Amino acid sequence: MMKARVSPNLISFVTIRRGDWIMKISVYKTKDILLVAQHYFENEKFQVVHFSNQDDAAKYIERLAEEV
Repeated sequence: MMKARVSPNLISFVTIRRGDWIMKISVYKTKDILLVAQHYFENEKFQVVHFSNQDDAAKYIERLAEEV
């Protein structure tokens, strides 16, 4: 059995719902941001996006949450 190691430099936030999206956000060393999002009503809509800039990540999340 292989044991997973969790980096002390990785922070994963609780899953949230913004608009019609369920999102999980993780940050590695305050530099790399990973967003995993699934549409609440249309399960086939799924996104995994990487950001190196916090402002870009925040803008993308806001735009995604406002999507109709």
